[in-house]
Amino acid sequence: MARPPLVLGYHGIADVDPRHDPVRLFVPPQALRRQIGRLQARGYRFLSMADFARSLSLGAELDGICALTFDDGTLDHLTELVPVLAELGVPGTVYVCPGLFGRPYPWSDPAAGIRFMTAAEVIELSRHPLVEIGSHTIDHTVLGDASEEEAHREMATCKARLEDLLGEPVPSFCYPRCVYSPACPEAARRAGYTSAVTCGERGSWDPFELKREGVHTPDGPVTFELKSRGLYYRVRGAPPARVARWATRRYRHRAERSGG
Repeated sequence: MARPPLVLGYHGIADVDPRHDPVRLFVPPQALRRQIGRLQARGYRFLSMADFARSLSLGAELDGICALTFDDGTLDHLTELVPVLAELGVPGTVYVCPGLFGRPYPWSDPAAGIRFMTAAEVIELSRHPLVEIGSHTIDHTVLGDASEEEAHREMATCKARLEDLLGEPVPSFCYPRCVYSPACPEAARRAGYTSAVTCGERGSWDPFELKREGVHTPDGPVTFELKSRGLYYRVRGAPPARVARWATRRYRHRAERSGG
């Protein structure tokens, strides 16, 4: 059975009322358990992003290897994610923004009460043996139009701030919103990172534009299987899938107009 190398990208791990999660970023802990369990049943082994990048640079065999990554550094990464990783014995990499520590999370409804971790909470999280802390720019800065110097300054400054806070190297970087300019991969290398990840249909197996499969709230078993096998975008772009999406949108539009 084919087991291609896999990097999965999550955001929050928490049970959040859909009304308070308009971007559908939060995956419940029980869903994450099931998804990791499915990969374990297929024989996958799990590495931190730093170890994944090290194996890639050494030309090691990566079939059957998965890295779990989690963006933004919300409090649930400490309270909800850590118990799942500990229970299943798998590592994860959490990308944080030091300029946002302690602030409300802007991509959920305020009623959900979601916030970024504080500096002290990030330190606590970093001490867990299964957790790696990575860099996500200082203030979640989108680098889609950044020059090499602009990108390097942002990446290097964020790396230095996190290393000063944690007292340990921070070799892994994540592009906010998965967007990066052509200059960013070289800037990440210059800044001293060993990897930089993106997501969606972007990226490759170059260590500074590593592709990830993003996992979101609506992803059920079928969608997860497609994503974890590298088939999701191929299937999604096929004519039957496009027709199904068109029909679904048309049905919803009619239902809304009729009040149904």
